[in-house]
Amino acid sequence: MQRIFIFLYSLFACIFTMNPLTPIALKDTQEAKNDLRILELLPNFLCPLAVDPGIPADFIALSPRETLDPYDWSYWGPKDVLKAYFENPTSLKVPILRVKLSPNVAQTGLNSFNNQESLKMLEKEDPKGFVSIETQWGDYPILAIRTQREGQLIFMAWVGLNDPGAGWSLMFNLVYPEKKGHPNKEDRQLWESLIMKTTQLKDGDYFKACGQDLQEGYTLVNVGGAKLKMLAEKRQSDGTLQVVIIPEGSDVEFHYVDMMECLMGAKWKYGESIVKVYGEIAVNNENVKSTTDYVTSIFFKTVPEFSFKKGDGKKLLIFQKICDKTD
Repeated sequence: MQRIFIFLYSLFACIFTMNPLTPIALKDTQEAKNDLRILELLPNFLCPLAVDPGIPADFIALSPRETLDPYDWSYWGPKDVLKAYFENPTSLKVPILRVKLSPNVAQTGLNSFNNQESLKMLEKEDPKGFVSIETQWGDYPILAIRTQREGQLIFMAWVGLNDPGAGWSLMFNLVYPEKKGHPNKEDRQLWESLIMKTTQLKDGDYFKACGQDLQEGYTLVNVGGAKLKMLAEKRQSDGTLQVVIIPEGSDVEFHYVDMMECLMGAKWKYGESIVKVYGEIAVNNENVKSTTDYVTSIFFKTVPEFSFKKGDGKKLLIFQKICDKTD
């Protein structure tokens, strides 16, 4: 199956070239834990996938290289199964999944990808067995295919990450035992469950998976592993807004541009007053040097006096503005 997959990879790579913009800022060790499952499976993406995956409860994410790298395959399955598979691929007795950023297939529209010509080539080579379906995980478009190469069935899917600049997509692949009788019903059910039962997260979990954990009075920001706490208050006497920004580490900086008071437009807490903070998040360490334009939403508190004053601490970045509220 490895030889067949290399063929598919090469076929797509010869036809398409991806935008060079990077969708991640940092790599993450496999010991890192989050309370949203998708953040454990796909940590530290700048273009996150805010979904609840339709996979078994005992599936975790591991890599044979010990570090989850979005540009390389991460494997999803039971821990003991994955470790045994890394040591000896022929030991696999149950199906698993693998996922990485696609280096060559881009999302070109709300529900479209740029690999139509390559799919036509595959369908021409396998006219009876080739099958493709288009569906969605909420706002995320999905293109899944099944095709046969050299007697092996290949199950592939691309998920658009809704990044209008770079068009990044994730590539999923079903890995099943290379034994007689496979893929069997269990193998196919895992793939069908992933494609048809994955759902987009809702309400606060959606925002959290996208890097913003909105709480009353503050938002915890995680942009590709760069973490900050942003607090917002509005002074009763004159309507001045104050935003306090606390980077988690010395290698993270925030370059303030502007702030604006407005109303929440999402279904979750629709119409509630928020402040949007515009700026750049910069990371500068031995592994990463990056700058990301970023907009943070914060549910601010109305207070008689601000909780923080300039000079309270070197780590505090304090910005003030009298804003006219906009819808």
